Amino acid sequence: MFASVVIDIAHRDLDTYYDYLVPKDMEGFLTRGMRVIVPFGRQERLGYVIAIKEASENATKEILSSLDVVPSIDDEMFEIVESILEETPVSYGAALMTVMPPELKMSYEKRARLLDHENIDQDLYAMFDQKGLWKLSKKDSMYGNRLRRLRQKGVVRIETVLKERATKKLETYYRLESDHHYGRIERYQSILNLFENKGMVARKDLLDAGISKSSLLTLVKHEVLSEHKKEVIREIEHAFEEDRKKLILTREQEIALRKIEDSLFTPKTLLLKGITGSGKTEVYVEAIESVVKKGGRALVLVPEIALIGPMARRLMSRFERVAIYHSGLSSGERYDQYRIIAEHQADVILGTRSAVFLPIDDLGLIVIDEEHDESYVQTEGVHYDARKVAAQRSTYHEAPLLFGSATPRIETMYAAEKGETLELTLNERPSGMRLPKITLVDMKEEMKRNNASIFSKALIEAIKKRIAKGEQTILLFNRKGYAPYVLCRQCGHVPECPHCQVSLTYYRDKGVLKCRYCGHEEDFSPTCPICQSEAVREVGYGIEYVEEALKKAIDARVIRMDAHVTRTKGSHERIWQSFENREADILLGTQMVSLGLDFPRVTLVGILMADMSLKVPSFRASERAYMLFAQMTGRSGRMYPGEAIIQGYDLEHYAVKSLFKDYDAFYEKALYERKLAEYPPFRNIAHILFEGTSYLKTYQEAFLFKKTFRSDETDILGPAPAPIRKIRDRYRFTLSLKYDVLDKRKLFLMIKERRNKDLNIRYEPYFDIV
Repeated sequence: MFASVVIDIAHRDLDTYYDYLVPKDMEGFLTRGMRVIVPFGRQERLGYVIAIKEASENATKEILSSLDVVPSIDDEMFEIVESILEETPVSYGAALMTVMPPELKMSYEKRARLLDHENIDQDLYAMFDQKGLWKLSKKDSMYGNRLRRLRQKGVVRIETVLKERATKKLETYYRLESDHHYGRIERYQSILNLFENKGMVARKDLLDAGISKSSLLTLVKHEVLSEHKKEVIREIEHAFEEDRKKLILTREQEIALRKIEDSLFTPKTLLLKGITGSGKTEVYVEAIESVVKKGGRALVLVPEIALIGPMARRLMSRFERVAIYHSGLSSGERYDQYRIIAEHQADVILGTRSAVFLPIDDLGLIVIDEEHDESYVQTEGVHYDARKVAAQRSTYHEAPLLFGSATPRIETMYAAEKGETLELTLNERPSGMRLPKITLVDMKEEMKRNNASIFSKALIEAIKKRIAKGEQTILLFNRKGYAPYVLCRQCGHVPECPHCQVSLTYYRDKGVLKCRYCGHEEDFSPTCPICQSEAVREVGYGIEYVEEALKKAIDARVIRMDAHVTRTKGSHERIWQSFENREADILLGTQMVSLGLDFPRVTLVGILMADMSLKVPSFRASERAYMLFAQMTGRSGRMYPGEAIIQGYDLEHYAVKSLFKDYDAFYEKALYERKLAEYPPFRNIAHILFEGTSYLKTYQEAFLFKKTFRSDETDILGPAPAPIRKIRDRYRFTLSLKYDVLDKRKLFLMIKERRNKDLNIRYEPYFDIV
């Protein structure tokens, strides 16, 4: 018997499988979807069995071991892998590893083993430990040539060691044995008392009680205590307290809930379109309860880790068995949550984008909250849209897919308009509060009044009023760092990334200039490297500058929430909970503060430099801007009358003006523009990005590709320089495709054939090139 195995190397040159002999003791046991360890070249690698067959002409090596009792990849996930391969030109292994949780993959540790202690230089000898081992890391690459020569001479051996990325957490417990014969037991009576009416006691509890390690060793040695290893689940720590209250649904919510319940056990797609604060989450919770009562399970996706906390509190207040899965957890925590889900110990699963691949049997409902958010699309590595994957899982399990948003994507709303999706509406807030009053502030007029601050006088006065009344404010400024760039005011020099055609962003708290594309970093100096004058100053605003200016303008407690301050584990929840507990007057943040956060005492929202969002070179710019503004203004006035102040230099755009009407007004205008320009949902659009070391050669390759790939059903525009013309020392050109039907098989074959070490070609099916 033979097994076809895909190796866990996501390289395009390894887009194939390898046949291996199945050992006799694995015959009848090994099956498709299992993880195995196999010999591969000089290494041992993790592989995934994709087929079992009776004959093979290529198998010469035998599978070494199996890591699974049941398959880690089931038939449903294999179907999803095939769907991913139809949408993006990646290897089978890369697609397969995308659907696999990282905790089930292997880590590979390279190390050097010292064989000859006499014939090695002293500086290298010092790198080995007492066992003669040296764990190699990237920083040791400088020793590569020397180690290779030593390996050829037999002085060292280079080894690759496989390690599981996550394992079960085991803790030591002790049991008191009644049939011991230890003669000095009375000396340890205080320890024995701790075991009274208890089967086993944890080692850490005994140590916390002041028991010494030597006492425990003595009692184990004389068989008074027996030592046992017990698995414990790593509990996820939350900053919030559960809220057990059950809300009474409004008539609108009840109607929506009934329609969802009528759709259970059918692969129907529904859209819950409700204004901000209309109680969409409560409808989700009631629908999930109906599913759980019928023996099903529910998957709930949110777009950002920042929204895990608020949603987790609602779910954990209503359901006992809730699992949470996202990248902000430790590897061990994710592993435990994965096993809880796989072993049917959770009824409700909450996660971000990657949770869409979790092994959930009996799936009765999929909820995608804030369905308009672009975070549901993975644009790094293997591209996929979690909403499309969820739709495929909905069909597979015959379970409804429920989208929720106050500002649905135009494509989603168009599907509802055509009857492909069932639209459910919530037009009122349960609290009875109206949407906040919106005020536009023209910053050009502020300049005329000698106000050069980033804050209008109206906004400052409104914030002060809220502070005096004990109310709170959220401010949105959607730009990271302290300043977009720095400039020498003497000669005009702007520091640029040496590898990318962009200026460096200034981070004042670290005193560095950093490239947001390749990560290049250098120290900031006020001295210009060109003219040597002390005239280098920051230009423009970043959120760090806004925070500093805000604290100078107002005596207030300010919390900042952006990618820079939410890097540590649990930081999103701590910031959210701190603001909810009224430990701050103002929450200042980037886009992450615009979604899903419900603070009863927030009565003012401010959007700074709003028109920045409309200056992006994308056909989606208007849609993104409107969604951001509508979501942001909706944070205000949940329990008390609210206000939103929008500042900018050009606020005449319909994306801004539609805020005074409703979503439907914006949708009608945006859909009309899309139809004229033949953009989605009327035609599909994708991009092909060419990246090469030579400017001219890259352009020529893009032009030749366009000339070769011809189709009556596809319009190809370009090649044109990408908005960022060079990143990581590679020049970039794009072809834009508008199509009704696209021969992706032919396209992907051409991409794979024309890629080489000097030219990378990427197919971008979801997002505009930047």
